[in-house]
Amino acid sequence: MNLKHNIKPAMSLNLTRFALGHRRLTLFGAVLVLLGGIAAFLNFPSQEEPSITVREALVSIANPGMGSERIEALVARPVEESLREIAGIKTLSTVVRPGSAIIQLTAYDDVQDLPALWQRVRAKAAEASAALPAGSIGPFVDDDFGRVAVATIAVTAPGFSMSEMRAPLRRLREQLYALPGTQKVSLTGAQEERVYVSFERARLAEAGISPEAIAAQLRSQNMVEPGGLVAAAGLALTVEASGEVRSAADLERFMVSIPGAAGASRAVPLAQLAQVRVLPADPPDSAAIYQGQPAVVVAVSMMPGYSIERFGKALRAKLGETAQLLPVGYQQHVVTFQADVVERQMGRMHHVMGETIVIVMAVVMLFLGWRTGLIVGAIVPLTILGTLITMRVLGIELQTVSIAAIILALGLLVDNGIVIAEDIERRLAAGEERSLACEEAGRTLAIPLLTSSLVIVLTFSPFFFGQTSTNEYLRSLALVLATALLGSWLLSVTVTPLLCVYFARAHGAADGGAHYDSRFYRAYRTVIKALLEHKALYLGVMSLLLAGALAVLMQLPYDFLPKSDRLQFQIPVTLQPGSDARETLRTVRSLSRWLADRKVNPEVDSSIGYVADGGPRILLGLNPPLPGPNIAYFTVSVRPDTDIDAVIGRARAYLLANYPAVRAEPKRFSLGATEAGVAVYRVLGPDETVLRESAAAIGKLLQRLPGTEDVQDDWQARIPRYTVAVDQLKARRAQASSADVAQALQLRYSGVAVSQVRDDGQQVPIVLRGDAAERQPAGNPADTMVYPASGAAPLPLGAIATVLRDSEPSKIVRRKLTRAISVSGHNAHLTAAEIVQKLAPDIAALPLPPGYRIELGGELEDTAAANDALMEFMPHALVAILLLFIWQFDSFRKLVIIVGSIPFVLIGAALALVLTGHPFGFMPTFGLLALAGIIVNNAVLLLERIEAELATGLARREAVISAAVMRLRPIVMTKLTCIVGLVPLMLFGGPLWTGMAICMIGGLALGTLVTLGLIPVLYDWLFSLRLRRAAAVPPPAPAAGG
Repeated sequence: MNLKHNIKPAMSLNLTRFALGHRRLTLFGAVLVLLGGIAAFLNFPSQEEPSITVREALVSIANPGMGSERIEALVARPVEESLREIAGIKTLSTVVRPGSAIIQLTAYDDVQDLPALWQRVRAKAAEASAALPAGSIGPFVDDDFGRVAVATIAVTAPGFSMSEMRAPLRRLREQLYALPGTQKVSLTGAQEERVYVSFERARLAEAGISPEAIAAQLRSQNMVEPGGLVAAAGLALTVEASGEVRSAADLERFMVSIPGAAGASRAVPLAQLAQVRVLPADPPDSAAIYQGQPAVVVAVSMMPGYSIERFGKALRAKLGETAQLLPVGYQQHVVTFQADVVERQMGRMHHVMGETIVIVMAVVMLFLGWRTGLIVGAIVPLTILGTLITMRVLGIELQTVSIAAIILALGLLVDNGIVIAEDIERRLAAGEERSLACEEAGRTLAIPLLTSSLVIVLTFSPFFFGQTSTNEYLRSLALVLATALLGSWLLSVTVTPLLCVYFARAHGAADGGAHYDSRFYRAYRTVIKALLEHKALYLGVMSLLLAGALAVLMQLPYDFLPKSDRLQFQIPVTLQPGSDARETLRTVRSLSRWLADRKVNPEVDSSIGYVADGGPRILLGLNPPLPGPNIAYFTVSVRPDTDIDAVIGRARAYLLANYPAVRAEPKRFSLGATEAGVAVYRVLGPDETVLRESAAAIGKLLQRLPGTEDVQDDWQARIPRYTVAVDQLKARRAQASSADVAQALQLRYSGVAVSQVRDDGQQVPIVLRGDAAERQPAGNPADTMVYPASGAAPLPLGAIATVLRDSEPSKIVRRKLTRAISVSGHNAHLTAAEIVQKLAPDIAALPLPPGYRIELGGELEDTAAANDALMEFMPHALVAILLLFIWQFDSFRKLVIIVGSIPFVLIGAALALVLTGHPFGFMPTFGLLALAGIIVNNAVLLLERIEAELATGLARREAVISAAVMRLRPIVMTKLTCIVGLVPLMLFGGPLWTGMAICMIGGLALGTLVTLGLIPVLYDWLFSLRLRRAAAVPPPAPAAGG
């Protein structure tokens, strides 16, 4: 017997012998796993998706009234340059609009201490603020950008103002914070109120007072200043000075000093000089519209480690309580509720898991009989429950990915038990004593099965070690699968042999291998003999098929991640450039009413529209639109069993017909962080004209592709603006300054916050501005009255300045410290990769001046990052796998046989994708890696059996044929259980897993058939080469003396 072959199996002697020698301990351990797993399952934390680290933060700066190009030069660039000095920042992406800039920072994937990084960002932003121009607000750093709301509740109160809603909303928020597991409760759409003091120039001129004088008097009187402490009779008494304005009524009664007769002054109430009104911010900073009604959206986030199902039940109960506490007329409407989504997904995945268990058990019993089938099946619940215990220890929640990993493992974890049980059956049929047969089966197969399991674990290891968000999203799959496979291996070499000792069916006299002489086995034997006789022809045909499969895979459309099948869709809305939030609010209110019309849209359950904002993040992969006055965003929920695509099509047609100037795109949610199926080109360079011309050229190329729609760039058109050219000489003569001019214009149009009304702990800004007639855009800015701070006589703006009308960019996007314009297009018949492939020659031919470049963005950028991360650790996994095989077999020829068999799984995978019409993508790539590990099991089992047959004295070819026949049933059985176990995942597991399951089913089906012939042929060919070379070398001369 080959000594090398026996050394390693001997290393596993202790496990099987120990289990059989300590039967009560083994059974007790199995019962503990059973009970511990059930206890863990009953209170297992769950959520919709895996938790991943959102490595993004937002830095926002505002300077109202400043043009976009000035904001870019004086605000955005200095802050960018300061932030770029921070180690750990990967990219800076800036959106500049008139009056504001938002910088989105992305940290490197290997940064572990994100709070410390964001603290450094705050410090740098604070340093940069010292150099910002006067009037700048911020920078403000938002590192909570990635928090996901597990529930959003719209609160409506028709007839109530926002100030009246403030107290009930505060109480609601306090009640929700009292719920265990609540991490954060935020309010969206609560329009801030202002106390507007609107003046008319004629009335102020008649009274002889300027707006600036009114503002100065308000600032000096409406203050909260301590008056000190008075000691009286041993007591310390506080002294407060009156004058504070506590309400709009107080402000109306505020006495303003105006010039009187003979140089004296007199006091009049402010209400005589201006109109005082409490109104929502105009234009609104943000707003929310639910089913056509103004609403405030309450977003609730859950602490990590809690079960979303339990938290959801508690939250619903709490909402039932709070509904009773709200005043009459207030209503709570659940907009999104993650617990419902999880319940639907978990129900579907539990259904898939149940079907998989039943199908796998049926296949095992069909091949092994009901008694042995139950023995093998016993390790299924034990492995799953043991995996749940490990998941709880590792902090892995039950979510889409971890449950899919368990389902995927169901088809794999029975392999070890099947091989052990089948070998015990074979030994018992050959007449071996029961205990010895059980022990020997575990002893001889432990290392080959461990090798096979470790290979599968190693093929998934790049997903564990990769640092991208995609890797982090799928990391629990690698961990859960590794736990399940290694757990099943441990149980198969301990519990399975022990159960076989007790329950394996008794056999009669040894049949001498007669069962391998059936018609089925004789046919397979004949095929193997024919293949061994025509090795060159067979290998040539297989190589051609492999080349064809590679060619097919290269031509298949590539789709990184599929669309979501949530019962919701989204409508990003962008009004024409320059639209303010008032127009956006009117559009959102109108569209919301149409969506709420049951006659037109009976499938729509509810909709929420956000004005000038993207609302809370309701999905991990969803990046809400950044705030902007002409931006809106809808989330639309539909009823179960709705054809979402039909509703989306109806919404798209309505928007095109009724809002031709609005850019709106109803669409499904994507499972990735970027939208699937959209090709994005990004042009980077300094000059706006060159960037716009290049973007237009790319847009024309996209539009030339039949079926391409929604071609757009992210800069949008330029918008008109007024430019006031102050004649500084005339201004000095009039004792006026540019600051006086800016103040006068701001007072007339936007208004200036001059003080606050302190009402019930809230500070409501007092905004002084011109009345409605003054603010009309048709009015001539040149007739604005300028009141010099020097006290000189007021004069019209036209006396010292010229008002010109020109244009400015409505939006400037910067990336990596330079300007960048992105052009995107979607095609219903092509994937993003196909669009890019078709346009590649034309894009390459576009003329670009020096200093400009074109790069890909969106889905393809994410694909490249995910694939790069995968390939970064794939060599490590491959080296580990090769070392594992060398350690087990100590043979380079066997290593070549195993590695050489792996690529042939592509034949079945490519055929399956072609037949189903499913595109290639990241998840099918994931399936191919899994196939590489799984199919190796065939080679390991065959090679192990060939060595065993050679050890009995058989000739090489006979040993190959005999081993192939003896391993036919366990190989077919194990791979068939994998295939049928994947069918429910393919049919009902959801869009994320369909491509992977299709790829694996095809690869396993044809791959198993191929390797059942390929491994014997490769072994016979490679080892016959050694024999021929040995025969060609003359034997050495015999030593003297014989």
